[in-house]
Amino acid sequence: MENTIQNKIHLNTITLVGIKARTTNREEMAGKGKIPALWQRFWGEGILSQIPNQTNPSEFMVTYTEFEADENGEYTILIGAAVESVGDLKDHLTSITIPASDYIQVPTAWGPIAEIGIATWKTIWSEEKFRKNRSYIADLEVYGLNAKDPNHSQFDIYLGIK
Repeated sequence: MENTIQNKIHLNTITLVGIKARTTNREEMAGKGKIPALWQRFWGEGILSQIPNQTNPSEFMVTYTEFEADENGEYTILIGAAVESVGDLKDHLTSITIPASDYIQVPTAWGPIAEIGIATWKTIWSEEKFRKNRSYIADLEVYGLNAKDPNHSQFDIYLGIK
C-alpha cells in the first residue's frame, strides 16, 4: 500500500440492498467466517441483478456496520448495491441505511480482488492513523469499473471517521 493517497470526503445518506451476515474478524481470519460463503451466494445467485432501483448499475458495494465495539467485535456485513428507494424486496434481500458521514477514502492496490481487499484491511487495522479516528458506524467498499476482472482489480475502501 505504499504511495497510497487517502482523501477525506463526505458521503450523504446511502441506502443499500443486498444480502447480509453477522461475523467477527477473528472468525474470518481463523477460516471459520461467513464472508466467503456470502460472496459465493452473491455471485452464484446473481443477487446484484435482483436489486431494484439501483443508483449506479456499474458498481456494487459492501458495508460493514452495526459494530459491537471496534474491529475486534461482531459486525454486520452486507453485499449489495446503493438504491434510490427500497420498495418491495424479495424475502432473501434486506436493506440498510447508512447515515451521512465523513470518510477517509483508501484505494486498494491493483491485483486479484480477494488478495487486495484483505491486504488493505490488514494495513488499516495495523496503522494508528486509521485506527484512532474511526467511528465504527459504517465502512464501505465500492467496486466500480476497475473491479470487473477478479484477477486484476482495484476498488476503494471508505472508513467512517469521527
